[in-house]
Amino acid sequence: MRYLIFSDLHSNLESLQAFSKIAATLDHDKKVFLGDLVGYCADPNACVEWVREHADIILGGNHDYAVVGKTELTYFNPHAYQACLWTRQELSEENKDFLAALPCAIEEDGIYWVHSSPFEPEQWHYVNSRKDGENNFDHFSTRLCFLGHSHRPVIIEMRSDGVIKDYFISSLNLQPDCRYIINVGSLGQPRDGNPKPAFVVYDSEAATLELQRYGYDFKATQKKILASGLPLPLADRLRLGR
Repeated sequence: MRYLIFSDLHSNLESLQAFSKIAATLDHDKKVFLGDLVGYCADPNACVEWVREHADIILGGNHDYAVVGKTELTYFNPHAYQACLWTRQELSEENKDFLAALPCAIEEDGIYWVHSSPFEPEQWHYVNSRKDGENNFDHFSTRLCFLGHSHRPVIIEMRSDGVIKDYFISSLNLQPDCRYIINVGSLGQPRDGNPKPAFVVYDSEAATLELQRYGYDFKATQKKILASGLPLPLADRLRLGR
């Protein structure tokens, strides 16, 4: 089985359109979206509707839950808070109902899929490093866990002797006696210093992971953010990847 796994789209239609063209060229069996369809950028309805139509597994994230009142806004920074309120006004009722029904974690195909972390999935913890792996491997039973939320790609490996390592690399052959947590990064707002969106191709038969990145017309996304009245820093960070 070959999976295209992506997360944290955040209403970035230009990035999604570029991803869609790339996905059409890649042999795959399933598309998996790990949450945060909305927030930050200016095309929430178009992004929700594309993922609804094309993804085989779809999770909700903290921004999706916040827009429909399923999680608190109090911990959002001012820019995220403003984007959430704006998105509430823009989303159709049908798309709100769709977001409200999404799980934030699910086990399917023998894999644990979660937006934020296996430990307390609805408390929205970040998983960025080996240390975070230490807090999470005990909270799922499958060999593999895929997640997003932090917008920073990383592969965390636990060996059979309990040693945990992290890898900030673009590909890896998975070892049969190891367990893994894979953060797939962000399609809509990368934050690892690389402005190119990220997604993962996972081949279960070959036991391989490949992180792919691509360019897109981020200036068009920036113009839409500014025209909508969303905060200027949300446009600026697309250029910086932070």
